Amino acid sequence: MSYCINPLCVHRQNPDDIENCLSCGTSLVINGRIHLIKPIKALTDNPYDYFEVFEVDDRQQRRVMKVLKWNSPKLRSFIEQEFMSLRLIQHPNIPHVESDDFFTFTPNNSPLELRCLVMDKIDGENLDECIKNNGKISQSLALNWLRQLVDILDLVHHTEFFHRDIKPSNIILQPNGQLALVDFGAVRRLTNTYMAKISASGGTSTRVGNYEITSIVTPRYSPIEQIEGQAVPQSDFFALGRTFVYLLTAIQLNKLPKDEKTGKLIWRNKAPQIDKPFADFIDELMAPLPGQRPQTTRVILQRLERIPLQSKINRVVKSKAFGIGVIIVGVLSIFGLYWVSHPAIAEYLLNEGRKAQKENRFYEARNKFNQAINIKPDIAKLVSDFYVEQGFRRDVSPEQARKYYELAIKYNTENDTAYNNLALVCQQLQDIRCVNNSYAAVFKLKPNKWESHYGLGNFYDDLGKYNLAEKQYKLAIESSELALDAVSNLARIKNLQGEYTVAILTAEQGLQKAKDPELKAALYKTIGWAKLEQKRYSESKIYLEKAKELDTQRIDAYCLLAQAQEALGQINDARISWEVCLIAESSLPEVQRWRLQILKRLLGDVVPKSSP
Repeated sequence: MSYCINPLCVHRQNPDDIENCLSCGTSLVINGRIHLIKPIKALTDNPYDYFEVFEVDDRQQRRVMKVLKWNSPKLRSFIEQEFMSLRLIQHPNIPHVESDDFFTFTPNNSPLELRCLVMDKIDGENLDECIKNNGKISQSLALNWLRQLVDILDLVHHTEFFHRDIKPSNIILQPNGQLALVDFGAVRRLTNTYMAKISASGGTSTRVGNYEITSIVTPRYSPIEQIEGQAVPQSDFFALGRTFVYLLTAIQLNKLPKDEKTGKLIWRNKAPQIDKPFADFIDELMAPLPGQRPQTTRVILQRLERIPLQSKINRVVKSKAFGIGVIIVGVLSIFGLYWVSHPAIAEYLLNEGRKAQKENRFYEARNKFNQAINIKPDIAKLVSDFYVEQGFRRDVSPEQARKYYELAIKYNTENDTAYNNLALVCQQLQDIRCVNNSYAAVFKLKPNKWESHYGLGNFYDDLGKYNLAEKQYKLAIESSELALDAVSNLARIKNLQGEYTVAILTAEQGLQKAKDPELKAALYKTIGWAKLEQKRYSESKIYLEKAKELDTQRIDAYCLLAQAQEALGQINDARISWEVCLIAESSLPEVQRWRLQILKRLLGDVVPKSSP
């Protein structure tokens, strides 16, 4: 079986023994030498699927051919850059190309001019598939793989390129155990002009400037500077760190929790096989700012040489032998305390239970708590509060948190915080009965607990029950001046309901008291949204830019700003804002709606021009 290269052909599969496609008449021998054997990725009619990739027979050699379907200048530059980079970067673990491996081909009676890039096929399994099939890797293997990849990147960077799309699916584990780096379609040339543009726009040693360069983004693997079109060589190191978090945990990055203050992934508890020095280094690779990461591949390789020794020292310090003296003293102290005071024993058991719980020795912790409560019943409230703290930790899953909060309630049925947090966790788990029962228990204990009114409002908000959400937000605002998040969400609902003037007034009231930058960004966004709907585009743009400056992660602000810029005829700026809106992660329903609207309008990567 052979395939027709024409993406507009209605029946692309053909028998092996013919020269031209039976459906469209296009030659099945490409460039006088190449036969398409099978697609490596599924062929689709999706207009946003710009490339097709085939396994091919090139003069009796199995190779891979990438075909650019659409004649866009931006996409042409990508495949041309990929060819140039592969010609210049000569490494045994990077696909090899010859000078005649890049060419154009026009199918029979077709307006398309296809650009084709042929490269050597690298056999093996990509690391995404490898982890799915085999699970997380050990520290020793991780160190070996990291050295291999940094060796490859060392040559790439010294050839004045950086990859911009490092992720598990672009790394191949070959049968000989060596890793290969593939897919150089996003590669960028590190020229003096490029760095001068970033420097001229305000770049420093710890941040890049504001000069906009076309961004290539892979959600969860691309750093913020790359999302904003300002990638630098250290952006590859961020993606490398994120890649190894996946390899070491075998958990997709979107399923790992984040620290709300720093935005860093909370992953170490999912990789107990990793020593602290190596985990610290992985986190350093993923530092938020480029200047906080290692600056060169040579620095990384030097650091990797030291990690095995650091790990040995770390294990000695944590060993049982090292702490035996402390343990003996502790045991003697326990026996002494037993004869002195029962309450002291109860306190000791309580502390031991806390320690066991933090070390994930769940059953031992529960036994210690029960023993402590038998000696001193009023400790039950302390145990309850401790379980609330455990459930609130960012490194526990929603299922684990639910168990902690239920235990907190078991030990103290009047712990309103435990009921409130249980309701929030049940929202994540989509257990509606648990949500309703938990909030009912809270309001029975504390009718005016504003946090719970706000949480229940959020619950109704997520379900699209805006009238019920509005009622709960108002109760939260009436109960406390601290309920500024409820003010922000109420203003957002007013926009969704078309009450734009009310939305502006509500958000402005919130801004008078708000101090947190992210909260202020949300309120500015809401005002900008309302003014956009009122067709006050210049005012809208001012508020939305304020929102973006205060919180670069507000994807809805980018979506709205793109619309305001488009209405003002600022098409290049709108294109950049739309790109962030379309690619970055967001679960807001309005963002999904705006994305759908723009995707229906867009053709290729061109933002429609505004009317004159």
